[in-house]
Amino acid sequence: MSESQPKLTRFTTSEERENIVGIDLDPVDVDHYMDIVKKGLVEAAAAADAAVQDNFGLRAEVSIRLSRPVADGDDIKEVVGRHTATGRLKARKVYIDPEQAPKVD
Repeated sequence: MSESQPKLTRFTTSEERENIVGIDLDPVDVDHYMDIVKKGLVEAAAAADAAVQDNFGLRAEVSIRLSRPVADGDDIKEVVGRHTATGRLKARKVYIDPEQAPKVD
């Protein structure tokens, strides 16, 4: 391992694990990531402009994968956490000229 690479952490022992009640994420990092997710949701929703309906519900699915390398003796293992969040989003079209928006029954 070169000096430019950060030192890898080891796995938590059973005794150390008993003292852990949860995990906290840096709120600035989370806010930045959520901004990226929001932009991705807006880009994905743009495909819905093919339908005439103006206000509509979309089904959302976001896959989350967090990983980090951990030293395991002489080996390096990757610890991975995954979660898939699902839900619904209401969307509406934004028009340059609302007067020219399609008329929907």
